[in-house]
Amino acid sequence: MIEEEPVSRWYVLVIAGQSNAQGFGEAMPELDDLRRSPRIQQLGRYRGMRPDGVYEDRWNKIVDASHALDDVKDMRFCNLTGNTDLRRSGTVGSGVFIARRLLTLLPGDAGILLLPQAHGGAGMRFGEPGSYRSEPECAPQQQPGASVGRSVCNYPGLDDSNTQGAMAWAGADGAASPLYRDLRDRVRYALEFNRANRLLGVVWVQGETDAHAGGPHAEHHCADFSMMVDRLGADLADLESQFPTGDWTQVPWINVLATHWWDEAIEGHKKVIDGYRMLARQRPQQMCLLDVRRTESGEIMETNKTHCIDPASAAYPSALNSVVTDGRSCEPEMIHIHLSSGAYRGEVSRRIAQALAQRCLIE
Repeated sequence: MIEEEPVSRWYVLVIAGQSNAQGFGEAMPELDDLRRSPRIQQLGRYRGMRPDGVYEDRWNKIVDASHALDDVKDMRFCNLTGNTDLRRSGTVGSGVFIARRLLTLLPGDAGILLLPQAHGGAGMRFGEPGSYRSEPECAPQQQPGASVGRSVCNYPGLDDSNTQGAMAWAGADGAASPLYRDLRDRVRYALEFNRANRLLGVVWVQGETDAHAGGPHAEHHCADFSMMVDRLGADLADLESQFPTGDWTQVPWINVLATHWWDEAIEGHKKVIDGYRMLARQRPQQMCLLDVRRTESGEIMETNKTHCIDPASAAYPSALNSVVTDGRSCEPEMIHIHLSSGAYRGEVSRRIAQALAQRCLIE
């Protein structure tokens, strides 16, 4: 067996936005999904008492990356009905699978450090801004960063609950947004703690909430997003030597249209999508629009709806498997808005990794 070199530096991959960025794939992860790699880690987030009574402190520590990453909305306690293998609780996202596909491109002494920065339902202006605490402001058991929403569902011994927390990326003043400050400060930390680290890129899956709200939220989405990206570059300008080519405008943003729920016949949806198309034309070195609403063969990309079975129905299996979902992440009539765990594991992560690989500068 060939031993891997120890990791001496990290390529930092940010995954940000709302629910399809963090991953609401509801089926249980497959056992291979639980496989850990010392070269694929994440910057931990959670500090404080968990719903099951366990205290933890993962804040800004390098910890194992799993199918359910440390996003601003905590989905680790969102569990398939009847599942008692709690390693397999939580919804499934794309982060680990993207990283696995990119790992072969990296030098042997380098790893991928995932920065999960998503919150389900987050708009640019739509929603409550939530709160933000810097670490020095926090008591020993308080959660730093943006306020953490938590979804607890079907977890053994715990009452079902769903708190929202931070919900807006921009708000009236984007620079003061908890979600923005959290993103900025954690990217800074990930680069500063080792000056050999490099920013690999950003996977951004966002806009559904503003598109659905329509009106001024859809109208201003593109401008709000552009200002946020430019503000982030300005706020991190002193770290430019750790960007690709030393230029913020060369840092790739893979802007993903996630599910076929996006309907361009609806005015608000079309405005948001056209905004991302315009940015891809205007900033081709920085912005990439990746449409995964359909597979490469033209089929509608798989969503949670494909495998959703009511736990109360006779069709719900007595033996749990990795394809059944039971509507944990949102109301049953909205289950089609989230990509399935199979899509994240398969074509979606492959296409995101390909888009990154075509644009990333690996040293």
